[in-house]
Amino acid sequence: MKDNSAVDYKYDSSADVLAVKVKRDFSYHETIEMDEGILLDFDVNNVPISLEVLDASKRFNVPKYSLHNLFSFNMNVCVNDDCIKIDVTIGVSIHNKQKDSVLSSLINNYANIPNMETELVTA
Repeated sequence: MKDNSAVDYKYDSSADVLAVKVKRDFSYHETIEMDEGILLDFDVNNVPISLEVLDASKRFNVPKYSLHNLFSFNMNVCVNDDCIKIDVTIGVSIHNKQKDSVLSSLINNYANIPNMETELVTA
């Protein structure tokens, strides 16, 4: 099953944290640490609802100022019996030029999240 959800984001430059959350109502269930500093939250239906990236400017290899005004955000989440994989692409503007930057992470599915595929995007 593939599901698409619209998201909002906030960037805190003093902490260098990018937080992305779905716009719809949800009931939080658990957080999975994809890598150190990359946190993926799931709701009670085991659907991804938010992503928090610590040291975001370093992980995406972009200047901090560029993370305040993303022109696009797309995250694909794929879960199977063995692993959880995320691929995040953000669109930023650096010196009036648009640039895509990608972050990927893959971990074992130790939380036994059911198989699913979804995409979170800016509307």
